[in-house]
Amino acid sequence: MGSWYSSNLKEKHVVIVGGGYGGVAAANHLRGKCKLTLIDPKECMHHCVASLRAVVEPGYAKKIFIPYKPAFGESFKRGTVTEIDVATKKVVLDNGEAIHYDYLVIATGTTGGFPGKLGLDMKDVSRAVDMYNDMLQKIKAAESIVVIGGGPVGVELAGEIKTDLADKQVTLIHSKPALIDGPFTEPFRKSTHDQLGALGVNVLLDQKVTNLSDLENAGWARCTVETEKGNSIKADLVFLCVGMKTNTEAYENTLAEKMDDRGCLIVNEFLQVNGLENVFAIGDCSSADDEAKMGYTASLHAYTVAWNIQYLADGKSLTAYRPPGPLMVLPIGRNGGEMQYGTWVLGSFVARMIKSKDLFTRRFWGEMRQSVPM
Repeated sequence: MGSWYSSNLKEKHVVIVGGGYGGVAAANHLRGKCKLTLIDPKECMHHCVASLRAVVEPGYAKKIFIPYKPAFGESFKRGTVTEIDVATKKVVLDNGEAIHYDYLVIATGTTGGFPGKLGLDMKDVSRAVDMYNDMLQKIKAAESIVVIGGGPVGVELAGEIKTDLADKQVTLIHSKPALIDGPFTEPFRKSTHDQLGALGVNVLLDQKVTNLSDLENAGWARCTVETEKGNSIKADLVFLCVGMKTNTEAYENTLAEKMDDRGCLIVNEFLQVNGLENVFAIGDCSSADDEAKMGYTASLHAYTVAWNIQYLADGKSLTAYRPPGPLMVLPIGRNGGEMQYGTWVLGSFVARMIKSKDLFTRRFWGEMRQSVPM
């Protein structure tokens, strides 16, 4: 975070709610510069960028859970924040404990379907590892697999399955005319589509699934997927890679007026929650970067907020967050992928070297001062 150090911040207490990519990045930037508390319901960070590989590669599940304690020691507090009281500057945990703060960073992220995400009730890491290992066995046993949703998670999951388990019949269904929503170019989308086709994924575009609620209730049982264009696909497994939801549990009761219609906290150019000088929101629960919420942008938020907390402590002017241009590195299995930087589409070799090979696993274990388990 640079060499400048604010002595005025040393005795201030910074509380970070949420230990995902943004929360951990903020904690790393502020470590040793203030009194710090990082709060998360789990004892480990879920490295969800790599979670899809854990359902195709034996032994990988243990690599996507990185313990907080070795990284942050007594600065880590395990618990679920159920209330934020900005008047008295405190957060309240599910056990009733109140933690007071001088500066608060809210980084609660999003929830979504397994295996890309874990439910809010999944706080036991050993059970989560078992879930990934069990799903790997279900995929191995399946013949026909349907992935619903052609965003990054759906594309990556289809690519992971067909790369490691090429004998599986994989169908990817997307409700829009092209894969990957957001500010990405036609060459980027075409390359993604072509690579999936080369792996043998059957891609159905511009087709809405009409029995989505039935599929949600079916669990992992064999079922039939119906589309509005009359396609009927029998599947041993169906993955719903749609409908990410902002995790508002910590703030929905007390900061409801600060939320937009997606549940994100509305922030200004300095990433302060509107009207609250000492409260910041970063990552997926922030209204910043509407079109491209990724771990990368969460880390940029964290960097900006860490500096702005120091500036606040010193009474200096804050620095505005500058959103990056379009950037995505999209793995399509360990051997393929595509990357867009600005308007440049850089190809599968670059994507593979940057991300697809190990999905930043070694990097994040290193940032949390640990080695990847073998």
